[in-house]
Amino acid sequence: MHASVSWALLGLVSLCLAEPGIISLRTYRNHEKHAQALRNRDMERLGKRAPFTVDLGNIPYLGGGFYYVNASVGTPPQEVQLDIDTGSSDVWMFGVQSCDSTTSTCSGGAFDETASTSLTLLSEGTFKIQYFTQGSGVEGDYIADTFSIGQKTVENFTMGVASLAVSVNTGIMGIGFNTNEALYASEVAQGITDATPYPNLLDVMKSQGLVGTRSYSLYLDDLDAATGSIVFGGYDKAKFQGDLGILDIQPDAQSGEYTSFGVVLSSVGVTDSTGSTVLTTSNMPNIVILDSGTAFTIIPQDLLSEIVAYLGAVDDPDYSWIIRCDLGGMAGTLDYQFAGPTGPVISVPFHQLATPLINPRTRNPITDSKGNEICRLGLAAPSRPDMPLLFGDTFLRSAYVVYNMDNRQIGIAQTIFNVTSSDLVAITAATDSQDLPGSIAVAASTPALTATQDVALQPTIISGIPSFAATAIGTGNGDIALTGYKTTYSNRATNIVGATATAKGAGAGSTSTAKKNASAGSVKDFMGGWWRGLFVQGLLVTAASLFGAGLII
Repeated sequence: MHASVSWALLGLVSLCLAEPGIISLRTYRNHEKHAQALRNRDMERLGKRAPFTVDLGNIPYLGGGFYYVNASVGTPPQEVQLDIDTGSSDVWMFGVQSCDSTTSTCSGGAFDETASTSLTLLSEGTFKIQYFTQGSGVEGDYIADTFSIGQKTVENFTMGVASLAVSVNTGIMGIGFNTNEALYASEVAQGITDATPYPNLLDVMKSQGLVGTRSYSLYLDDLDAATGSIVFGGYDKAKFQGDLGILDIQPDAQSGEYTSFGVVLSSVGVTDSTGSTVLTTSNMPNIVILDSGTAFTIIPQDLLSEIVAYLGAVDDPDYSWIIRCDLGGMAGTLDYQFAGPTGPVISVPFHQLATPLINPRTRNPITDSKGNEICRLGLAAPSRPDMPLLFGDTFLRSAYVVYNMDNRQIGIAQTIFNVTSSDLVAITAATDSQDLPGSIAVAASTPALTATQDVALQPTIISGIPSFAATAIGTGNGDIALTGYKTTYSNRATNIVGATATAKGAGAGSTSTAKKNASAGSVKDFMGGWWRGLFVQGLLVTAASLFGAGLII
C-alpha cells in the first residue's frame, strides 16, 4: 500500500518537473455514460414535451396480429381499448349498443356520449368508414372530447363514435397522416377543392405541447409476447440493434400527398445454413406500406410462390397457406432490404411467420394426422393487381420502426426481442432535413406508389377446421425451390434470436416465459371479452390482412 502511494507521488512529481508550471494528467471519458448524461439533460430541458411510452396489449392465439392500447375518453373518463393502426388516421370507438354482435366480437368496450360532461357534438351521423369485407363498416358521430393514453391527455380532440358497426370487432386508434382521414378522403373523392383534414392525434399532441415533433416509434416484440410498446415523440435505443437506417416516405403518385407510410423495398431474400439468396423478381424495387393494422405481410405473388415451396406450406381452401408449426426443423430468415444494395436489412426469423391455429371448440392447437401442430404462414399476395403491398405485423415484429411525420422519414432497425429495459431519446426538430440519427438510404429508383384504396381493412368471422388437417403436412423443398443469386449482406444483423432455432418455440419464445407471464395482467380484462366472443362465434379472421381470403388468425 505504502509502496503504491510512493510510486504515485513519484509519478506526479516527475510530471511537475517535466515542465515548470504545467501538470499533465491523462483523462478518460466513458462515452456511453457521457452520451446518457447528455440525453438525460436534454430530457430535463424538454420537460412536458419529453417522449413518453404507452404499453400495448397483444392478443395471443390470434396470429399475434392485434395490438391494442388502453385509452380513456370524456369526463368522467370512460375506458376503451383500441386497435393501434399506423395505416389509418381516425380515432373512433363503439357507441353504446352500436356493435352488431351477430357479426362481430364487439370487443374493447363502448363510449356513452350522454355520460360525458366535456363532450361537444361536432357533426351528427357524418362519421363513416367502409371496410374491405363487403357490408362491413361503421357510421356515427364526430365529437370533440378529452382523450387519454399513457397518463397523457389531449383536450378537445376530434374522434368518431359509432352508432352502427357491422362486421367490425373493435375500435381503432389511427396514427397515420391526417390526409388519410376518412372524412378528408371522402371530400377529396367528391371533388371538394377546399377540403382540409382536421387535426388528428399526432397533430394535437404536438400543438398542445405533449411532444416536440409529430413522431413515434413502435415495438411489437416477438410473436408470443403479451405486450409491446409505442413511444410518442421519440424512440427507445434499448429496443434495436445497431443504428437506424433512414428511409424517405414516398408520396402518393397520383395526388402527390403523403397519405401512408410507403417506403422503397429493393429486394427479398432467404438466409439459411447455405448462406443468403436474393430472390429474382421483376416486381422489385417496389413500394411497401408499413401498416400495424394488418396482421400479415403482403408480397408479390411470384415471391410468395417460391417461399411457400421452400417452406413446404400447403394452400388450404379456407385458411390459405398453412404449415407445420415446427417448420419441419427448418431455420433461417426472410431478409427484406430497403432502398438499394447498401440500404438497411430487416431479417424475419422463419418461426415468427408461423402463427398458431386454435380449434374454436376445444381451444387446443389444431394438428395434422401425425399430431404435428398446424400454423398459418404469415405471408400472402395481393388479390388484385391494384392492391398495395402491406407490411403488417409478421414483418413489424422483427423491425423497430420510427415514424417521423414532420420530416417524412422512417427510421428502421433490427428489433431485439423481449427487452424490458428502456433508453428513451427525444426526436427534436432539426435545422437540416434529418431529425433522426443514422445513415440515409437513397433508393436508386423510386417506383410509383399507386393510390391507396378508399376502403379500410377490418376482420370478419368464420369458423371450422382446415381441410388439410386430416393429412400429414410435410416439409419444404429448401433451396431447390428458390430462383436467385447468392449474396453477402453487408449490414444484416448478426444476432437474430431464433434464426438458427430448429423448432417452433425455440429461440425468442423460450427465453421470455417469465416476462410474458408477468405482463399478462395488463391485458386480462380485454382478453376475457375477446375469448368469450371468439369461441362463441368462431375464430377471428383478418380478411383485411389477406385481401379477402378466408383466413384464420
